[in-house]
Amino acid sequence: MNIHILRGIFFGLLVLCLSANGWAQHGHSHGAPAASKGTGAKDSIPAKESAQTVTLEGLKISLEVMNMGDHMKHTAKGAAHSEADHGKSHSLMVTLQDVASKEIISDAKVSFVISVPSGKKDSGKLTWSGDHYGAGADLKEKGKYQIQLRMESGGTGREAEFTYEMK
Repeated sequence: MNIHILRGIFFGLLVLCLSANGWAQHGHSHGAPAASKGTGAKDSIPAKESAQTVTLEGLKISLEVMNMGDHMKHTAKGAAHSEADHGKSHSLMVTLQDVASKEIISDAKVSFVISVPSGKKDSGKLTWSGDHYGAGADLKEKGKYQIQLRMESGGTGREAEFTYEMK
């Protein structure tokens, strides 16, 4: 009879320990980075609510357009940007992710062509800036802009088109 009591206590403790571990894990963010109140560039980047995403041939392409002044507040003194980009009105930020492996692609060649509402076109190259490809662009006219991205990675070329509206 004593062996049955000991087994019951053992299994009760085992269940209690496993349950406590489950409750402790439930209170955490399931692998997401902890929120920080610091002023570091990566900790203070806001959620990409305005990002547009498209998936082409196994590549997830995300574009975010942000006012350059706001963007510079989130970078470490603009270390990854050229002085020419600082004079532009907006920042184009592009992220490329392999859908299968979930890896961010940092060695692609990325360029853009922007069709301005008045009919003009602007083009340039995006450079790797630590966690995204970035470039400055002048988006001063009100209206809809067509942004065409061209990416070349691993010998494969892709094109994606996005729309951005200046109000």
